[in-house]
Amino acid sequence: MSEEPLLLFPNVHKVMRADRICKARGIATRVIPVPEDISSECGMCLIVEGSNLSSCMEALKEENITFELHKRGKQ
Repeated sequence: MSEEPLLLFPNVHKVMRADRICKARGIATRVIPVPEDISSECGMCLIVEGSNLSSCMEALKEENITFELHKRGKQ
């Protein structure tokens, strides 16, 4: 079992902006609902392929977008 990196943001607008920034830089991401085991609140998060994680995080930091990194198990 490996781990999938998930990036959580303060609101949906930030998720969408982060997704656009990453895609513009050629970083593969997907917007998905936040898994219930991470948060019971309604919301979206960004899933990033592990090999793209550092590039994604660097791009978001350059754009001053705050996020929380979570990892969930994947089979």
